[in-house]
Amino acid sequence: MTVRRLFALVVGRGAGESAELREARLRTLPDTWLLMVATIFWSQAGGWYVLALTGRRWAVLWIVADAALEAARVVLKTRHHRGHAQQTPQLYQAMATVNIVWFLVTAVAITALLRLGDPGMLVLGTMLAVGWMGVVASRYAAFPRLGAGLLYLLGAAATAGFLFSPDLGVMAILTPGAPVAYQLLLRQNYMILMEAITAREENLHLSMHDPLTGLPNRLLLRERLAALLKDQHGRTGGVAVLCLDLDGFKPVNDRYGHAGGDWLLRSVAARLRTAVREIDLVCRTGGDEFVVLLPEAGRADAVHIAERLIASCREPHDVGGTAMVRVGLSVGIALAPEHGRDIDELLSFADDALYSSKRGSKGVWTLHSSDA
Repeated sequence: MTVRRLFALVVGRGAGESAELREARLRTLPDTWLLMVATIFWSQAGGWYVLALTGRRWAVLWIVADAALEAARVVLKTRHHRGHAQQTPQLYQAMATVNIVWFLVTAVAITALLRLGDPGMLVLGTMLAVGWMGVVASRYAAFPRLGAGLLYLLGAAATAGFLFSPDLGVMAILTPGAPVAYQLLLRQNYMILMEAITAREENLHLSMHDPLTGLPNRLLLRERLAALLKDQHGRTGGVAVLCLDLDGFKPVNDRYGHAGGDWLLRSVAARLRTAVREIDLVCRTGGDEFVVLLPEAGRADAVHIAERLIASCREPHDVGGTAMVRVGLSVGIALAPEHGRDIDELLSFADDALYSSKRGSKGVWTLHSSDA
């Protein structure tokens, strides 16, 4: 089984889960710096404690393996902190893999500790097993499959150690049952966390989308345009900004009321989405005004899509089954880097070009001129 398939199995998307929700779960995978420091301290302290008291050679292997894995976790955390997670999705796979291997090493160490039979080592091994189960139940609440697997791994390690230990005691009876109790806690934490993540994602979506048409709003428009302009450096493709305004919307709104106007706006929004490419972004910025962002587009691409947008709106629109109405569409175009690289400047240029179209024959497109 490949690492990718294993990752998909233990972290995989739930039934009906959106890509955004899965991404939100994955963002909980990296440890905080504080937790990472605490993990390094306790795992290294345990290894050195065993080495100092028992002189066992396997303790050296434990210390070295733990140090190597902790170093890998620090490197991955640093890359994630610098924003590489958005550029390399495999980073999450690497994090999950390193964490699983770390728990495997820890499980082997727990078994070895409990097999010694020394009272101090029994206490330390039990503390490590039960303590890390508590961490898993909390830390991996977003990944119940992975969390359950780690819980039973630690439980199996403790059980194996007690079976071969010369001195069992009461801990040998209580510890093997701990994974079951912690899995119930894991499940509860998962439900609480998913409710919080879902609410956050819904609020984020509402804050960045128009509730009437479902299109991105001005906030998401500026965020996406800023990202496109930033990514444009070093690339050959340009970015086109198209400002759109309906011709004849007010008479429809006056005659059929706001309900009819809403039907018309939803119909226009649906047609605009079908007239652009998959990589393009159609936004509603207010009233009967829209903005379309075209990444990797030059002058010819922008003009071609503008003509498609205009043509898509010419056909009659159904306003709630009461009537069929006709409206037009005027378009203003600005290009980056040809006309500039500033967000407000590009939007202003496209808006000026739009009103040049509105002052003319309407239902046409106008390209911003640097000489204007």
